[in-house]
Amino acid sequence: MANKVVNINELKNNFSWRKYVKVGIFFIVLLALLLFLFTNVYIVKEGEFKVVRQFGEIVRIDKSPGLKVKVPFVQSITTLPKYQMGYDVSEAEINTKDKKRMIIDNYAIWRIDDPIKMITNARSLESAETRMEEFIYSVVRTELGQLDYDQIINEKSSRGSINDRITQKVNELLTNDNYGISVTDVRIKRTDLQQKMKNLFING
Repeated sequence: MANKVVNINELKNNFSWRKYVKVGIFFIVLLALLLFLFTNVYIVKEGEFKVVRQFGEIVRIDKSPGLKVKVPFVQSITTLPKYQMGYDVSEAEINTKDKKRMIIDNYAIWRIDDPIKMITNARSLESAETRMEEFIYSVVRTELGQLDYDQIINEKSSRGSINDRITQKVNELLTNDNYGISVTDVRIKRTDLQQKMKNLFING
């Protein structure tokens, strides 16, 4: 009789132990599944590109919003903005046609049109902005160098057409070099005569 009681207790203990093992395995599997989802499922939001890379190479660009899945341990995700961005161009000195030195302050509205071209040729947003700024400075210097000071500061007669020409020519340069970006507007915020020239202009 005692043997039977011992055997029943052993069976109960074995059953309880197996039950705990099964519960433990269940939670481990559940945790692994959640970890997989959190690390390999990502969301594409409105107003952004998701760049999927595999061993450093771009394999696809996700543009439409929704849940996406990447290959674990092999693919990585980079986010790029799809919306328009503003950029304050550094102040630059230019010479007008009538030999006046001016400080020009510009800003640009720009966007990424082709993420693959942008990454391939510019590498990063910062590099893309640097190249865009160089083109803007070059075009502004050329365009304003063909005008007298009074023509530049007369917004009603010339400022609109100057901005439009600058925007068009900057886009031509960006397109020729396949940077995958474009400017929608380049505006001259402020035009100042260089201080020495301003004093001469005012006093004499």
